[in-house]
Amino acid sequence: MINTRSLDLSIDETLHDLIEMITRMQAKRVVIDSLSGFELALAPEFSEDFRGSLYRMIAELTDLGVTILMTSELEDRYTDLRFSPFGSAFLADAIIVQRYVEIAGQFKRIFSVVKVRGSEHSKDIRLFDITDKGISIGETLSAYTGIMSGRPTINSWPE
Repeated sequence: MINTRSLDLSIDETLHDLIEMITRMQAKRVVIDSLSGFELALAPEFSEDFRGSLYRMIAELTDLGVTILMTSELEDRYTDLRFSPFGSAFLADAIIVQRYVEIAGQFKRIFSVVKVRGSEHSKDIRLFDITDKGISIGETLSAYTGIMSGRPTINSWPE
């Protein structure tokens, strides 16, 4: 684990440390939680070209055969459906969007698979919950429209 909270690093310095740790541990996966926090941890002079630096870092790590999981917090503006604050969605092989929505006066967690490169995948929006037994995948929300806009309404047409 590399704690970047108190560091002023360049992506190159972080990448060097990552490669050293990956090699030593023979790691197969790297988690960057979150891209927003990672950008904030960089020295200001390295934040200017964050997108380009992130691209180079991901290329280096994937060349090592490492799977990279990145989380990214997005400002929840329902009118603007975005998948990355950095315009870096093109770097991902798969994108899963998760968010809270209000349905029947309750906050519900939903998710949908937006992209899986080179694969057919479900386009459904589903409920999910995190319990002490793990993640529970719920029903599809096909009875609703406007889920991602933040204004879900029940469909008025038959399926």
